[in-house]
Amino acid sequence: MERKLIIEDFGKIKKAEIDISPLTLFVGDNNSGKSYLLSLIWAIYAAERNSVIFRDVMEVLVEEYAQVYQDLYDCISKVKEGEKQEIKIPSSVFVEILNKLLERNKDKFVAGIFNSEQVTIGKLAVVLEQEFEVAIAVKNTDDAMEVSCKEGHFSAVFHGKNIKEDVGFVTEKVVEGILRWFFKGATGLHDRSTVYLPAARTGFMLAKNVINKVGRQVAYDVTDFEDREEIQPFTKPIIHFLNMIEELKLDYKTEYGEIIEWMETVMAHGRIRYGNELNGREIRYLPDGSEQSLPLRTTSAVVTELTPLLLLLKYRRSLKAICYEEPEMCLHPGLQQEMGKLLVRLVNHGLSMIATTHSDIIVQHINNMCRLKEMDAPGELLEKLGLTEEDVISLEKVAIYQFTDLGEYSTVEKLIPIEGQFQVRTFSNALMEILEQTSEIQDFEGE
Repeated sequence: MERKLIIEDFGKIKKAEIDISPLTLFVGDNNSGKSYLLSLIWAIYAAERNSVIFRDVMEVLVEEYAQVYQDLYDCISKVKEGEKQEIKIPSSVFVEILNKLLERNKDKFVAGIFNSEQVTIGKLAVVLEQEFEVAIAVKNTDDAMEVSCKEGHFSAVFHGKNIKEDVGFVTEKVVEGILRWFFKGATGLHDRSTVYLPAARTGFMLAKNVINKVGRQVAYDVTDFEDREEIQPFTKPIIHFLNMIEELKLDYKTEYGEIIEWMETVMAHGRIRYGNELNGREIRYLPDGSEQSLPLRTTSAVVTELTPLLLLLKYRRSLKAICYEEPEMCLHPGLQQEMGKLLVRLVNHGLSMIATTHSDIIVQHINNMCRLKEMDAPGELLEKLGLTEEDVISLEKVAIYQFTDLGEYSTVEKLIPIEGQFQVRTFSNALMEILEQTSEIQDFEGE
């Protein structure tokens, strides 16, 4: 399913049309709305079953889509035991219902992301690129009712003797499940499979033991917005980040072993250790060639910046997408290129990566990898460049959005590759300005 998110009047963003690719980059001016939009994308992917967006599902169904509700209700209630029945509903109907819910609840949804009623959004809507039929199958057994929708990868089993008498409840939950799929726009992205790495991750990592979990929820998460002037709450993505670090399963082995080994060898030049019998869940760093590990607070900024991602890849049980603020933070240009390589490898390993960045080096590396993929570069060339097949990526998997600050508001434009390359104006313009300045200085010296 290909769909776009339509966003208007959100922070400094005047209007944006966003479709998320496996590798999506937000580039452009400072204070132009990139982090705002990244937070919104995270919240959409992480939307829980009880999200404020879906609170009025039954009300909207009964008041405005009574026939759709009745048809689905009849399909569920009249299916005979041991049989299977199917109903088809146009995708446009579900999109209409979802957009009505978004119009009702968008401000509450956004206020919840930022823990502030002052943050609002003019429009949040979903548009499908192509319509299709949504087939909903209902199967009745002795003690359960199974409802599935292959298009939405939705499947639910309702148990209990009285469940067949509460058909309204089943109908509501089926519609809600399908709407979540249209809202998230990707398969497999449930509320705990998407994580957020904030720009201030180093500070939060070093302070995580001080900002304990109980204090985090009580002092930094506002639900009713009372007394909000007396406290300074964190945003939901930051609270989620801190909770995620505390909830890592240290006995769980992920499938990212080779990528972790490469990161620690090439980028961190040492091993990250989290938790042992002596110091509980303390994070320590073991430099290459040393037998003595160090507490994280004594290590370099490169190590503290890479640590959250390393911990995720090592211990996160469920991981489908990462929203990454400025992955180049504290990295030397050489390591920025390695970060570009890492982003591509993670995407090729099945992760969705959505990142904000000011790094022209990362963008150029991705351009190079797209070019190599397009020209079907032979193994000899890849080997000469120190690359493998997992380092190249097709243009179809990459989307780059240019944010331009125009003062009172920002524009957001999806960049179209030219001759297989993404050309970021803010990067090239800044480079041309510094080159012109250098040229002027050299001319003056010559005179």
